[in-house]
Amino acid sequence: MKEYLLKKLKYLQLKARWYIFLVIFVTLPACRDLVKESDTGACDSAIDARNYDTALSVCTSRKDKASAYMGKAGYDIINLLKSSGTTVSKYTEPTALGTDDTAGASILNILQLSVAIIPDNDTRATKISESRTNLDSASALLQDYLGDNSSDPLDTDEILLNTFAISFAMQLNQLELYDNATATTETFPELDGGSGVDNLTCAPVVISDSDAQAKLKAMDGHLWEKERNGSQCTRILAAIKEVKDNSTAVSNFNTWVSNGGTGALPEPLATTVCAPIGTLTVYLRKLALNITELGETVSLSGNNTKAITAADNSTKALMTSIGCPTS
Repeated sequence: MKEYLLKKLKYLQLKARWYIFLVIFVTLPACRDLVKESDTGACDSAIDARNYDTALSVCTSRKDKASAYMGKAGYDIINLLKSSGTTVSKYTEPTALGTDDTAGASILNILQLSVAIIPDNDTRATKISESRTNLDSASALLQDYLGDNSSDPLDTDEILLNTFAISFAMQLNQLELYDNATATTETFPELDGGSGVDNLTCAPVVISDSDAQAKLKAMDGHLWEKERNGSQCTRILAAIKEVKDNSTAVSNFNTWVSNGGTGALPEPLATTVCAPIGTLTVYLRKLALNITELGETVSLSGNNTKAITAADNSTKALMTSIGCPTS
């Protein structure tokens, strides 16, 4: 009798966990496909057991293979259940760092790549890079079949799966490029005595409070306004020094600064500065195509898909603020 009751209790606990999952993610068809039974037993067993490398070798359909790559990236039912019980809050201090963009932190939480899970900065950075590679691999299997012009177009579940892969990879790429714990007051260099290009410098943000300093952490998903400035200022300064003998380029830059450093960067700085981060623009283009396709059948306004829209809005805002194109 005791053994029967224990088995019954375990069954009810498992049933309760699945019920919670369905309530939270009922509008995520792509997520369901990460764990639904596939056409082949070996593929199904490998995905259910989270043996994603095995799944990639035995699964045959593009959806199953893409799901396996998503699982390797950290997007699977187990991690979704874990992340559903935690939230990410914006930091309000130190105010000297400006506003805190937490879109990246929310995605790290979903993928179980947060500071709380992986405290070592270098290890976390490596895991984030590996996750983005797997997300890119998932999307690579699907993107070419987007649209009615394809001979074998994606179904709605595949489009949603692809949309998650792109938006998550884009946000991780943004962290790789800008979340480096270096903060400057402006996105552009300023003169520090003298009047020549060699006197230009990126003025650092000074924070004396130790608790506040602890909140400026590399690759934690909290991308501060001034932290973003630090990476961009360094890029602009390097670009200016490359063309410092080009009086037209320097004059254009001075005019841009006098106008508040807003709008598109002047050439040739724009190409030099924006080209290395062109991956974000590519992600935005692909994401836009998928969102357009989804618009006919799925709304992205609900809580369950807010990570997609948050990533889209975050990257567009970042690209605009640094003077680089969003499309």
